[in-house]
Amino acid sequence: MKILSIEIMSNSAGMLIIDGDKNSYSVTNLGKLLSIPKEDATIKNIIEFQTKFSEHLQNQNIDSVVLCEGGNDSKKMRVRMEFAVLSECEKQSIEYNTYPTGSCTRLINSTYKKDTGREFSEDLTKNSLPKYMGKALAAGWRFLG
Repeated sequence: MKILSIEIMSNSAGMLIIDGDKNSYSVTNLGKLLSIPKEDATIKNIIEFQTKFSEHLQNQNIDSVVLCEGGNDSKKMRVRMEFAVLSECEKQSIEYNTYPTGSCTRLINSTYKKDTGREFSEDLTKNSLPKYMGKALAAGWRFLG
């Protein structure tokens, strides 16, 4: 299974492609390819972000999208960017799932080691991922077959 895993961080979308299953997977760090101007959550910028995300999706060969979703205290920009991501998935008939940021943290801190026998930080290092991409990795891993 090939998953595009996304977490909105400030004004950017951190993205990974995770390919494989829960026991054996590879990761491609796409980084923060898409962003909007800092502190400018105008609808015009959100629509431009969605258009760029649409083009990005069309260039990927993925089975589904997983979004690490912010909580109740999320800033307006994050909520709008997350909506744009999910809206585009719906438009393109791409399967998608959301996974709450709090659940990602619990998965990183306890569930991952129970399920894999490895420390989450080891797999971040093995895949050459910065710590800030951890929740995107956790969310995507959660939905691997």
